[in-house]
Amino acid sequence: MKIKTTWEYSLETEAKRVIHCAHQMVVGFYRVNNFYVLPLDLKTHSSNIVLFPDLPYHKIPRFWNKAKKVDVTTLPIKADRRIVDEVKLLLEKERLPKPNYHHIKKGWGKASNTILEKLNDLIPKAFDRIGEIIIYPTVLGTSCSFNILSEKDSIIYIWLREDRDIYSIVEAIITSITRKEAFDELHATWSESEFLSDWLVTKSALATAIAKYQKRSNYLPTLKGTRGKQNAQLLKESDEFYKKLGLPINSKVFNLNGRTPEINKKQIEDLTNTEKNILRLLIENADNVVTFDKIADYLFPDSANFSLYAISKTIQRLRDKLEENGISGSYIQTLRGRGYLLKN
Repeated sequence: MKIKTTWEYSLETEAKRVIHCAHQMVVGFYRVNNFYVLPLDLKTHSSNIVLFPDLPYHKIPRFWNKAKKVDVTTLPIKADRRIVDEVKLLLEKERLPKPNYHHIKKGWGKASNTILEKLNDLIPKAFDRIGEIIIYPTVLGTSCSFNILSEKDSIIYIWLREDRDIYSIVEAIITSITRKEAFDELHATWSESEFLSDWLVTKSALATAIAKYQKRSNYLPTLKGTRGKQNAQLLKESDEFYKKLGLPINSKVFNLNGRTPEINKKQIEDLTNTEKNILRLLIENADNVVTFDKIADYLFPDSANFSLYAISKTIQRLRDKLEENGISGSYIQTLRGRGYLLKN
């Protein structure tokens, strides 16, 4: 199956990558999903490490607040021209190294047709929508980031870190074409969507096709990488780096002011009374499972109307409200067959 792949690198794409990572740092996405943010000169790379340049961001007025407001739900990201230019200026002065991506570009050029044909066998309807793949090679960030393909899109955009290989490209493509349906129709969480991609890349017939072209790899499935035993030293180094960059490390993001839920001691906007009640319940039981039955007590006074589907939709709306208030919806985690847990 022939789908064109274009590789694009520029200071512009790297500046936007910095802003994208900064946003995920501010809203807590990396911390709640067990990623360690560390300086760019780190020698050890892995799938749970986010490489971020140690730059004087204080020279950009209210940089972190501006990054927090950037829309990263689509790629290329939608950022104010001024902040992009200001970050580009920092990168120019610090002489950010260019990514060495020619080997992976050559490898993907040889493998792409065969692998995409195999993927088309596994997910045919989704592949009908792909018109082009654009890869932004980078020296920073997570292993890769990508847009979620919707009905209106035909291009998959991927930020690919220079130390990654064909496995990461394929994982990004799979997740891009399956995540929207997984979220909207199957009510999957971020981690459940990642599991689907991890399994297809490592355990399906696709794995054999990839291994034919990628003989040696440092690839580690995303969930395996982020759910491994927590590395106390890396966590300490990451926390110190956050502080050096001027980002507060709050031990507790959520709190109650009386009976009113707050984020970082600030009121949460636009919550319905039901959403406030459920969030208060989650905060009161932070880091412990709140069962479906307990949540149902707020949603269905009449137990005869109990609906797991309605609970799932309510929690998803609550996650969306958290995102709108500048915090990652991933703080509310699903425990299949049991209930929900708020990481705090």
